[in-house]
Amino acid sequence: ISSLDVACPTYLDWFHGGLQFQTLHHCYPRIGRQHLRKTEPLIASLCKKHSLPYSSKPFWDCNVDIVKTLKSAALDARKWSPLIYESMCAQG
Repeated sequence: ISSLDVACPTYLDWFHGGLQFQTLHHCYPRIGRQHLRKTEPLIASLCKKHSLPYSSKPFWDCNVDIVKTLKSAALDARKWSPLIYESMCAQG
């Protein structure tokens, strides 16, 4: 499973619009965002019961992971053909 939930305070729910609960969103795409926080423990226990991975990280850790992934992708792009790399960096 490649979904990752972002553990954040309740007051940030409005700011994230429910997108911090990716696993829940993929299991129940039509559930109202006001119910996501109440549903999270149910999904976590269901994943544990069936030995499925359930990932949840703090907001800051998720952002650090994103920056690392983007840096890695940028460095990998340099290894491609120079023409491909130049076209990706083209401006104008």
